[in-house]
Amino acid sequence: MKDKKIMKVALDIGNHSIKLLMGEMNSECTKISVLDYVKVRSRGIRKSIIEDSEAFYESLSEAVQELTNKIGYAIDKMSVGIGSSGVISRTKNIGISFEEKEIKKEDLDKLYQKAKKEIFGAKVDGYYRTLYCEAYNIKINNAKIVRDPVGMIAKELQATVYVVYIDEAYVEKIVEIINKLGLEVDNIYLNSYVSAKGTLDIESRKMGIAHVDIGYASTDIILLKNNKVLHTKTIQIGEMHYISDLSYMLKISKEMAQEILEKFKNKEYESDNTIKFDSKKVSIRDIKDVIQARTGDIIDFINLTIEDSGFNGYLAKGIVLTGGVADLEGVLENIKGKIGYPVKKELPIKIKGLNKYSYGDAVVVGIFFEDLEKEYRSYQEKLREQENVNTEENDEEMEEKIDEVDEILEEELEEEGESFFNKAVSKTTKFFKEFF
Repeated sequence: MKDKKIMKVALDIGNHSIKLLMGEMNSECTKISVLDYVKVRSRGIRKSIIEDSEAFYESLSEAVQELTNKIGYAIDKMSVGIGSSGVISRTKNIGISFEEKEIKKEDLDKLYQKAKKEIFGAKVDGYYRTLYCEAYNIKINNAKIVRDPVGMIAKELQATVYVVYIDEAYVEKIVEIINKLGLEVDNIYLNSYVSAKGTLDIESRKMGIAHVDIGYASTDIILLKNNKVLHTKTIQIGEMHYISDLSYMLKISKEMAQEILEKFKNKEYESDNTIKFDSKKVSIRDIKDVIQARTGDIIDFINLTIEDSGFNGYLAKGIVLTGGVADLEGVLENIKGKIGYPVKKELPIKIKGLNKYSYGDAVVVGIFFEDLEKEYRSYQEKLREQENVNTEENDEEMEEKIDEVDEILEEELEEEGESFFNKAVSKTTKFFKEFF
């Protein structure tokens, strides 16, 4: 029944468009599907900065209204991805000590809090919003590295903690506008992380990979290994820069340059291998030259980011491209030719109900997946808690039965004769057969 299903709405705030995806998962967390998807032109935002709050509010309101009209009822909350050049990442080696005991999840949380305090300094409270936090090279008692210290006995806990964060004021501005629409914010995610989640399979995230999302105004790169984020960085280069380059070369408006680029994407060529605009034509060769030149900047960014990260030997699965620019002919080929890794482009992972896929949908799909994964983990935790309760109840019942067995044996001991053993065994055997 519908009321038992878990409903989620994902919001991707792009510099060119706003995307909303609504989907559901059944209560047993075994089936997921997309109910609807809308995309509208974003206004009031430039280079991931909201410059006109009212214009942005109106474009978001338009998207919400369109989704509401399609599904036939109102939504009350959504999850959103955050990404801009204001995203910062830092790494810190941290250790804590305590009386020898069994390590709990709360001890790992203390490790994270100490790392944030040392990274943020006096601005730890309310100044920054943490978008991602992970611990690597975890050690207990300064000995060997362990995968998960929870449940182990120790008196010291050490780790390398990686924190990705952004100014809280940036996040609050987006949250306020969403709240103004009468909606709550469910979860807030790092764009580069959810983009990778919406594109990559589990094996790729485990083996080691660089995921590059080339969007309209920026390019995000994120390095993953063992399902953990190793490094992430953003640069303000995207499709709008290809458009600006075309506009400058042809001395035309950016709107006309964007139209030419769309025709190039869709291979709307004239018979003489040109693209027509107004009464003029531009050769495919000239467009490809512009693409090659600008892609060179992205290649330099990818190479430098991987080199600076120190994880260049960890990318067994190479590099995956996504985002709207990945669909431009020549981008993949140029990157392949100048980077010493296997390179391919990937569409978002397919979901039932989402019929049209584009490279630019990775973030909104990833937000939806991450929301559902949180729900699945919560569902599994509830199952474990119930199993523990059942186990405790069975243990208590067993203790009661054992006490009854002791009483049986005591009664038989009071009887005389060699039949004691046989009679006791007979009674206890019958008892346990009934119990089990």
